[in-house]
Amino acid sequence: MATWDTSDLGKETCDQCGTIYSVTGKQYPCRDKDSFTCSCGNKIRSWNGTMSYSYTPIKDEKITE
Repeated sequence: MATWDTSDLGKETCDQCGTIYSVTGKQYPCRDKDSFTCSCGNKIRSWNGTMSYSYTPIKDEKITE
């Protein structure tokens, strides 16, 4: 992956509420320290590197038990 490229990283599911997110990653030339927290309050991912992540909830998709 080259710098500034965006990649589709698939789907990720919140362990607490079951919300499913579409995840993309973008490569930057400098480090990014951040995290993503689901709307239910569960921290799904934290990072400290040159890859930054973006989470978009997938409408009408939720894991139910």
